[in-house]
Amino acid sequence: MTENKVTSIHEARAIFDLLGIKEVTKEWQHKQGTQVFELPFKTMYYNGHAETNRFSIYKSGYVRKMVVHPTKGTSYSCYQLNRTRKSDEYFKDYEWNEDFTKQTWTGKYRKSNRIKRIMIDTHEDRYVYLCNYILKNYYRNSKCNLVGEYTMKRVTEVHDEWWKANKNNYQSPFVDKAVDRILENNIDDVKIEGKYSEVCDYVKDDIQVIINGHRYNLS
Repeated sequence: MTENKVTSIHEARAIFDLLGIKEVTKEWQHKQGTQVFELPFKTMYYNGHAETNRFSIYKSGYVRKMVVHPTKGTSYSCYQLNRTRKSDEYFKDYEWNEDFTKQTWTGKYRKSNRIKRIMIDTHEDRYVYLCNYILKNYYRNSKCNLVGEYTMKRVTEVHDEWWKANKNNYQSPFVDKAVDRILENNIDDVKIEGKYSEVCDYVKDDIQVIINGHRYNLS
């Protein structure tokens, strides 16, 4: 290991074993040349949601961080961890005829600037790359701190208490207040004010509002 970086698959495997990073590859993934790993801890967010840290390396050359369902534990999306490079691509330039029924090549090309992922050719290099990525972003990063189960529980409880106390401020207050005012005062007609007042003086009959699955008749 040089300059705090892993350089071989043997070092990477030893570090995974030391840190408790487990391989959770399923049989069908193994047949496709894919390996899947999970960190021994989860990433926790301000609302108490804990995210499983799962990573995959692919025979195709990709290394990915998986997005894991919070309750089912299944991976339903991912994002790439491979490095990128800029790539200039050229496409034929076409022009339409007057009635837009046919395209003709102008003899020129259009230049497109794209970002491409750099594939990692060998299994060993992918393994080493993932190990260095995990060490850099999850163990040497000062933004990550370990918390216990009690702290996780309290964060969730505090967030739930805050949401119960403030949820009305984050919904549609003009709808809720209008419905409350109409129901409490038993108003038959609702006055429309502002720029629509000349078009519609009153709203009458067959007015319904559905809030959280409950239907309110405002007529």
